[in-house]
Amino acid sequence: MFNILLFFKAFVLFTAAALIIYSVTPTGVEVLMKLLAFAVGSAILTPFIYPHLRGVRRGDAVRAVLSEQELPFNLFHKRWEAVAKGSGRIGSVIRIAFEDGSEEDGVVVSYAGIMTPAKVKILKKEIRVV
Repeated sequence: MFNILLFFKAFVLFTAAALIIYSVTPTGVEVLMKLLAFAVGSAILTPFIYPHLRGVRRGDAVRAVLSEQELPFNLFHKRWEAVAKGSGRIGSVIRIAFEDGSEEDGVVVSYAGIMTPAKVKILKKEIRVV
C-alpha cells in the first residue's frame, strides 16, 4: 500500500547500480550524470509500474467499495477496509475479510496507488439481522 517506501528502495538500488557501472567502466563524468539521471527516472517510475506487475496478493490491504463510480471527495460513499484472502488481477474475483471477521467475494477494480490500497468491488453484501 505505501509505495513511497518502494520509491526509496528503488532509488537506492538504481543509484548503487549506476555507481557500480561507472566505477568499472573507463568513462567520463558525463556518463555518470546520465547514469544517475536514468537511476532517478527509474526510481520515480517504479511505484507506478510495480503494482501492475504484482497485482493483489493474499494479505494485502484492500478497500471494499459497493460501486466503481465514486462521488467527488468521497461524499456519502460507504467504504470498508479489508484484507485480501486470495491473489488476483484486475477483473478477477477474490475473497476478502473484513475487520469483524466476515468474508465476501469481490472483483478487483484497481491496484494500489502511491498512498491508497487496491479497490475491490463487493459482489454481494450479506445483511445480517440480529
